[in-house]
Amino acid sequence: MKLVLILASLLFSGIALCCEMALPHHLMIISQNADLSSAIHHQNCSDSIVNEMTQILGSVEGKITAPQLVTMFRIKNQDVRIEPSMIQIQQFKQIVRDQLILPPGVQMKSSEAINAQNFISLAPGDRVEVQCIGCLYGTGQPLNVNVMGFDGNQRTLTVKADFKKMVKAYRLTSFMPAFADVPKDVLKEEYVESIPHTDLITDLGTLKFYKLNKPVKAGELLKMSDLNAINLVKAGLKTEVVIENDLVRIKTDGISRSNGTLGEIVEVFHPQKNKKYQGKVVDINKVLVEL
Repeated sequence: MKLVLILASLLFSGIALCCEMALPHHLMIISQNADLSSAIHHQNCSDSIVNEMTQILGSVEGKITAPQLVTMFRIKNQDVRIEPSMIQIQQFKQIVRDQLILPPGVQMKSSEAINAQNFISLAPGDRVEVQCIGCLYGTGQPLNVNVMGFDGNQRTLTVKADFKKMVKAYRLTSFMPAFADVPKDVLKEEYVESIPHTDLITDLGTLKFYKLNKPVKAGELLKMSDLNAINLVKAGLKTEVVIENDLVRIKTDGISRSNGTLGEIVEVFHPQKNKKYQGKVVDINKVLVEL
């Protein structure tokens, strides 16, 4: 009998000490580093469990159920009880993406509330509006956030946001020696944050007109500074000349007076007509004269 009572006592003691959490029904998270501990009402919960819940909520966008959260903790042998049955999470980054017309390639990198917590508990019917007046989409851009309640009450706060510009780039998948051509099959396309004062290769259409000027390791982004232009037009050789304007396009040929790489201006002499043309190198043995 005593053994039964002891086991029952231990059982009820374990139930009583189970971690219990009460979360907001609707949460808007402003910063990736938001401390959500004050939004999580809990008892008998260790700091590690609360921190883990903070990380989970910070990575969610949309609705998540209490059973789903419980399962995540149970996998790690952590027994928790969670209320309410459904929690809706809105990430501020997604709200900005939905409401502001961002320039092509621009994304919000980070955000932080000024003199306020980095999250807002929203009531049913609350509506969030984000404004950016005179936006330059750089660093430290102030965003005005208005939370309008269904009852007419309004809360406002300012969020400091850093924006970044994403550009298309190409990363080498294998080592390439100096003075080599760069075949397309060793390049992997990806979008990266724009690097100031660095001219990344964003178009493979003209890559065939260049060679590497140094060895490049696998995993590096291909930059214009890694390449040397090759001479597409050579002095003394026959060169095609395309003369065009909005109305006409004429093809002729001549003898180039100098070497030229892509985009350079060279002089081409037409001996039969005794005429000189100044044209831009656009391809192998080809220049374009725009009238």
